[in-house]
Amino acid sequence: MRIQRLNGAKIEKNTVAAIGFFDGVHLAHQTLIQTMKAYANTHQMRKAVITFDVHPKSVLFGLEYKYITPLSKKLEILASYDIDTIYLIEFDAEKAKLSPDDFIDHYLDGLQTIVCGFDFKFGHRGSGNIETFKNHPSIKTIVVDELTHDGYKIGSTHIRDLIMSGQVDDIKDTLGRHYTVRGTVIDGAKKGREIGYPTANIDPGDYSIPKKGVYASFTKYHKRWYRSMSSIGHNPTLNKQHNLSVESYLFDFDKIIYGETIEITFIKRLRDEEKYDSVEALIDQIKKDEVATLEVLKNSDFDLQ
Repeated sequence: MRIQRLNGAKIEKNTVAAIGFFDGVHLAHQTLIQTMKAYANTHQMRKAVITFDVHPKSVLFGLEYKYITPLSKKLEILASYDIDTIYLIEFDAEKAKLSPDDFIDHYLDGLQTIVCGFDFKFGHRGSGNIETFKNHPSIKTIVVDELTHDGYKIGSTHIRDLIMSGQVDDIKDTLGRHYTVRGTVIDGAKKGREIGYPTANIDPGDYSIPKKGVYASFTKYHKRWYRSMSSIGHNPTLNKQHNLSVESYLFDFDKIIYGETIEITFIKRLRDEEKYDSVEALIDQIKKDEVATLEVLKNSDFDLQ
């Protein structure tokens, strides 16, 4: 598998490509990829995915966009699908001005077959759609229909809503896996260590962050998963912080890991963040959280491998 940036590069001959932003690489995205692979295997073609480096909204509207899977994580997941090439479109303000036909000429030159979702849009102000592809004389178009779960369209917007509302235990049904945030461990106030619960605080970068509160979780360090209890918030009892803190207490773990990378997988939200009248009251609650966390994790279907 190779990653090819589409800066004037031509797509290899005899290629079928699935195209989309693929934030999350959720179940609908996976269906898109499997459809592409099945067609490629049947017709002895090269398998490819075409995606973008940043979300178009971050360019068009100047938003500080938060992702289910930031670029490095997205590419890592896509690479696991046994495809030949990931073609990466580096999106900017100039590229956003391309008409649909110019977009096809600039990026899809040489592409034989494209697989896209029913609602895929491209080109200036999203003026291109599946009909644009279907009307193109040299590109065969395969369209994947809408997929739903519990009445909701399976898509990045719905999954992001679940993340923001803290419903992490419902995410697997549409994402296909539990939600994970990866980040570098940074210096914190070290107040957790003083009360017997040292935590690893991370810089979550461009990840979408779940709703403030306490979560049962698993945390990965150096290829090993540890049972953990994670907190998102401002630490109102010990040391109220202006910036949102994302931190994890790992059970049976005593290493100092500042500057290293960990992944936190959120299994279930236990409660809201609360301010307590005393440190003792906070410790009593954390002990209850520990019992609840271990019970949730004991019954979790999460694969520690």
